[in-house]
Amino acid sequence: MIYTAIDNFYLTDEQLKNSPSRKDGIDEATETTLRIYGCDLIQESGILLKLPQAVMATGQVLFHRFYCKKSFTRFHVKKVAASCVWLASKLEESPRKARQVLIVFHRMECRRENLPIEHLDLVSKKYAELKIELSRTERHILKEMGFICHVEHPHKFISNYLATLGTPPALRQEAWNLANDSLRTTLCVRFKSEVVACGVVYAAARRFQVPLPENPPWWKAFDADKDGIDEVCRVLAHLYSLPKAEYIPVCKDGDSFTFSMKSLDSQSKPPSKEVPPSSPLVNTDSNAAKTAPLSGNLESGGSKGELVDSNGKESRKSDDESINVPAEVG
Repeated sequence: MIYTAIDNFYLTDEQLKNSPSRKDGIDEATETTLRIYGCDLIQESGILLKLPQAVMATGQVLFHRFYCKKSFTRFHVKKVAASCVWLASKLEESPRKARQVLIVFHRMECRRENLPIEHLDLVSKKYAELKIELSRTERHILKEMGFICHVEHPHKFISNYLATLGTPPALRQEAWNLANDSLRTTLCVRFKSEVVACGVVYAAARRFQVPLPENPPWWKAFDADKDGIDEVCRVLAHLYSLPKAEYIPVCKDGDSFTFSMKSLDSQSKPPSKEVPPSSPLVNTDSNAAKTAPLSGNLESGGSKGELVDSNGKESRKSDDESINVPAEVG
């Protein structure tokens, strides 16, 4: 049984190993890849929507929580990612319209699949279906969360911990970058925010070779334990060893979240009837069977955002350069 309260949603390692996706036949590597891929979509779409980093962080936590209760084979990863962005923008008081979210995800898919960049027709049947699906998926998320969507991020503890420990200012930005990267893993559903914060502080201190007090152990003052800190560092190291996450089609609902309008029109055409070569109506030179183009696999963007506006040093392991996004209420 998963314990859900106003400020926590934590699972044991055994519960994660027996997730709904695993029960549906998805192996650990595939589930990890899809989780990272979905978080990449949330991060990139938030930047395009000019949302504050807190919205993307909340969206990624909701994404992980949802797939702890539902399987990737039943809910399309791109649909859930879009609904998490939409819901998180409202929870963090930076709301965006459904139209804006759909346009951004449509544009991302066109760019990721190297399709012509076309405007999403807002009066088309496909747009109406996407809007309904966005709202329906949001209701699924809220239902699985029991309408308890409070999220506590480790970022708010980092500054206080570093100030208490008297560490150099450069350590702060490194710890924040690591905290952003941790959102791509299941650490947010395994450990309290205080433990994750201590883990990224410890990893940042090791990277900068800054000694931390051990007598008495510094982490005991922050409600953490050494085993939890070591596990946070291990998970982050494993994350950095992985290649870019690519989209893996495992959902039974094979319909992609967005299409370029050319792809949609091509797929909506009825298949042409085959005529025997002996028929006098057949012109073998001019009548060739045409097939609609198929969408290729999506490749993760891997954008890394900043939670604060800072010019400090960025994590060496980030895929892209740090992007500072101003907080904006739409």
